[in-house]
Amino acid sequence: MKHPNAPAPASAGQPAVRRSWYMPAATAHALAAAVDDLHFATRRPKHEVLAALIDAALASRDQVADRLARSAS
Repeated sequence: MKHPNAPAPASAGQPAVRRSWYMPAATAHALAAAVDDLHFATRRPKHEVLAALIDAALASRDQVADRLARSAS
């Protein structure tokens, strides 16, 4: 039987790592919902879905920096 807290398998030959991040509850819930929706739509493992969402955010890093700069003003 697989342990429920076992780390996800590595993706694309890369080692898996566990991180802990604090964020507003609404953001965490929205992220979890997006992961669930994409997981069920694509049938890809949740760790791959989360990685794809983060990759998309990283590709928009300049836009995120602009958004943060505007919100700080």
